[in-house]
Amino acid sequence: MTISSRRFSGGALAARSARRVVREELAGHVSEPTLGDVELLVSELATNSVRHAGCDENGELEIESEVVGGRVWVRVRDHGGGFEERSPSPPKRGQAGGYGLVLLDRLSDDWGIRRDDGFSVWFELSGSRPN
Repeated sequence: MTISSRRFSGGALAARSARRVVREELAGHVSEPTLGDVELLVSELATNSVRHAGCDENGELEIESEVVGGRVWVRVRDHGGGFEERSPSPPKRGQAGGYGLVLLDRLSDDWGIRRDDGFSVWFELSGSRPN
């Protein structure tokens, strides 16, 4: 599969749009369990873009995805300043948020950040083929 790139608005519907984008692009190319993990991770990353990068309805997010050799690669990009790459710490007990990067670290095989025309977080998963 070639690299797919889709853009959509930030704001309150960004997480839903992120899940829809990856489902449309990756369905049939990876297994359902892998697709579910990808949807969860892009939803968390889109939410982080809205909360921490200020990506509101007037802002734009971009998702790129590719499946090669049984692996799925995804990148979520916004125009915020980003953060320094590090191993995330779980949030304090009872805290409502703060699990996004913890989930990313635990579910993905590899992940990282890129600073180019904006800020992006990418991740890779073993993407077993659909049955």
